[in-house]
Amino acid sequence: MLKKSIPSREVVSSKYDEIYSINGELRDSNAFYQWVLSKLNPKPGFHLLDVACGEGHLLRFAHEMGLHPIGIDLSYIATKTANRVVGNNIALVSDGEYLPFPNQTFDYVTNLGSLEHFVSPERGLAEMGRVLKPDGWIAIVLPNSYYLLDIIWHVWRRGYPVSHRQIIERFATAGEWRDLIQANSLVVYRTYKYNMRFPRSLEDWRWYWRTPQKMLYFILSPLTPFNLSYSFLYICRRAN
Repeated sequence: MLKKSIPSREVVSSKYDEIYSINGELRDSNAFYQWVLSKLNPKPGFHLLDVACGEGHLLRFAHEMGLHPIGIDLSYIATKTANRVVGNNIALVSDGEYLPFPNQTFDYVTNLGSLEHFVSPERGLAEMGRVLKPDGWIAIVLPNSYYLLDIIWHVWRRGYPVSHRQIIERFATAGEWRDLIQANSLVVYRTYKYNMRFPRSLEDWRWYWRTPQKMLYFILSPLTPFNLSYSFLYICRRAN
């Protein structure tokens, strides 16, 4: 693999402001955020932190479930949008590698498709573990370096790997991500494959209309082996 220099956090923050100035550029379907929350099975009244919350769509559903959610993101544009989406000032600008919260603050922590873009994923994992309560749960979604359709449509046809068009990108296998998580004070209890979710609302159908290739991912999901899936959801706890 060709190595690339890692940009500064200031450069990363500025780049994400550009990306989030395009509404909906990095969002997933509503069904995805609801699915992640269902795997955490959170209790109403408990506290949840969404690290790299983007436009706040998971925060919105967490709030509707009776949780007390807080989101942080490097991008000012993202947090501004998130507060509008949720209808509450619960998102703030902060670095996921330096969380501005005391130890053992949250019952649940989520990080969806963003750890791979951190300057230091190891530090991000350590910080998520630090602010999690001893009996809390963490949900982390990470991309597969060997997604079946990427191998066919990008590597086989063009000879280049897939890109998510972000300033820092990392891909790994299910086992490699698990090893990284567990090397940084967390324990993986369950792992799920993710190949898109069935649309549950008109808003979901509109999302698929804007990104039709994702509908193909969903249609082929039953035929996609676990280790060749689009991405993985890891449900984790702090190591003892």
